[in-house]
Amino acid sequence: MFRNIAIAAAMILGLGIGPAAAQQEPPPIPEDMQVKKLPRQKLAGPRFGFTVFTGEVAEYRQAQGLEPIMSQFGWQFETQMVSTTEGNQALMEWLILLGGLEQDETSVSLAWLAGYRLANGLEFGVGPNFNANFNESATNTSMIMAAGATLPFGELYVPVNFAVSFSDGGPRITALLGWIVG
Repeated sequence: MFRNIAIAAAMILGLGIGPAAAQQEPPPIPEDMQVKKLPRQKLAGPRFGFTVFTGEVAEYRQAQGLEPIMSQFGWQFETQMVSTTEGNQALMEWLILLGGLEQDETSVSLAWLAGYRLANGLEFGVGPNFNANFNESATNTSMIMAAGATLPFGELYVPVNFAVSFSDGGPRITALLGWIVG
């Protein structure tokens, strides 16, 4: 109904818009400017590294007889949302880590990152993180900023990433590496 009123008003005002003009197709997009549909890849792989605690959290850990650093072992799931013909990729990543086992501690971390990887392998991402420490019955949430590179070694790809988690009690700095399966 509103469309018909708009067309009638345009015809009365002499804007040259009529039913025929309103139904014309837009001009074609040149082929070199068209979006190319590339296959969406789903990749995953193991990750291992460590997290360094700073600020009040580091002091609290030391008072509890724990080191201000803990090991991390886990798995990363990645979906390439958009891949360009130049090789750049928009990514969604889930990362689950189990930490602190070397100190008889059980800490589980789950992160969800929106990221971007350049054709040369440099990558960055941001997203929320949820952490639960079962020894302390404590949980916390934070925002993560990560950067790194995915390096090719023949048929194997090795991601090396550094992340800073902004949380109450001080930032946490994590370094991870692993490989991609998929």
